[in-house]
Amino acid sequence: MAGEASGVRGAAEGLSRLRVDGPSTVDAPTPSIGAFPTEIQTQILSHLNVEELISLRASGCNYRDIVTNNCQETWKRLHDANWVNGKRRTSADLQAWSKLKGWNVHPEEIADGNWYNEFVRRARLDRCVRGRILALDVEKPQGNEVWYGLMADGLDILDSLIKISRPLRRFSSPLEIQNGVCGKVLTGINRVVRYQEWKFLIDASTGAFPTERGKIRLEEGAIAITGFYDDATVMMRNCKSDWMKFGERRANKELDKLATFVKERLSQRSCTGDYSVREVLEAMKFLFESPGAPNFEGCPTPFTGNVDDYYNHTNSLINYCLFLRKGIPMTLSIIYVAVVRRICGIELDIIGLPGHIVVGAPSDGLSNADRVFVDPFHQGRILSYDDCRDIVARYNLEFSDDMVRPISNRQVWERILRNLIHCHSMQAMRDDNGEDSDSDHRWKIALPLRIFLSDSDYVDNLRLLLAAPGWCPQYC
Repeated sequence: MAGEASGVRGAAEGLSRLRVDGPSTVDAPTPSIGAFPTEIQTQILSHLNVEELISLRASGCNYRDIVTNNCQETWKRLHDANWVNGKRRTSADLQAWSKLKGWNVHPEEIADGNWYNEFVRRARLDRCVRGRILALDVEKPQGNEVWYGLMADGLDILDSLIKISRPLRRFSSPLEIQNGVCGKVLTGINRVVRYQEWKFLIDASTGAFPTERGKIRLEEGAIAITGFYDDATVMMRNCKSDWMKFGERRANKELDKLATFVKERLSQRSCTGDYSVREVLEAMKFLFESPGAPNFEGCPTPFTGNVDDYYNHTNSLINYCLFLRKGIPMTLSIIYVAVVRRICGIELDIIGLPGHIVVGAPSDGLSNADRVFVDPFHQGRILSYDDCRDIVARYNLEFSDDMVRPISNRQVWERILRNLIHCHSMQAMRDDNGEDSDSDHRWKIALPLRIFLSDSDYVDNLRLLLAAPGWCPQYC
């Protein structure tokens, strides 16, 4: 491999010297690099720096094709090979919404089709990143133009930031990396992009922006909120893949696995594949540690309500709940709904009882008294309408039918946010009182998180977003 790399490097150096040596005086035709297979072209050109690539423009017509629109596919491959993380793979819906809002998402195709110009632009931008990092004053909360410029470039400089930060992983703790300047910039970029993704989900779920794929799934908003908690260490650890989609892929993979397990249990009872809602809910007990449920070989670790550490903020983050198998009623209910949909295509309702969250089967014309409900927090116990009345009675409240009406996706997601802000407020009080000796001040994230609950739309005005409380380097 070393000899092959050396040969490729030699070919690249030969190309870069063409500007100095001039074209060959031999009558034999000079071979055009465009005659090589595209894989070889990409390998050769990847060893040249920007100045050497630009110098090929003066090398004569045989080589000029490489640096003009005649060879754009090669430049696109070179671009994608050099900038893996700074390119978001987005759905058609998100791309359309981004264009409408003026969101800077690096596109699959550029406007004029000139990938050579795009390659040069990104490379020149990369060369300035280190100097801008050194010039950043992380203690300046307002009017920080360097911070604004870094956030504005965002995804375009992400790969360069990760390369600069990578050596730190060998000598620094995760907390030291996060508190470093590069760590704060990486975290800031993630938060800006996650906020924009959040606003898209809100617009799409409320009908303000119709999508081609139809209804937004309940778990999508919960996964997006979890993504807001990604910091520099998470981004660097997953930098070889599409880091923005890593948490989403991991969550969906686990939800698919859980659904497959339950379907296998159901198939042992019926070979037709048709199951009633009640049968599905009974089978779901395998995942929620219901008393009397058989312990099959290969059965996943069941989910439980985290009674012992109820106010830990990770209980409200769906990816953590899927990994730890513990959560609060809201998060466990979202997982329950997502798994049942994968099993039989039925969308269960989230029911926001006073002081508690349960899941309800669709009414389908049934009266409330005939509906079936489930309490995922308490071992997936199947409830009746009267059981819901009893839950409300514990809070000394008068029950009404409105209390078993489903709440919308947006209402579910906003409850998650309020739970998180409440948990972080409690963490801050413990920190102020000196009760948490191991505090990493993670509670600071509550301040920028509050903007998710605001009706104001900062997507098309980055300056206003960065001027909002908690969106400065000090809170990253």
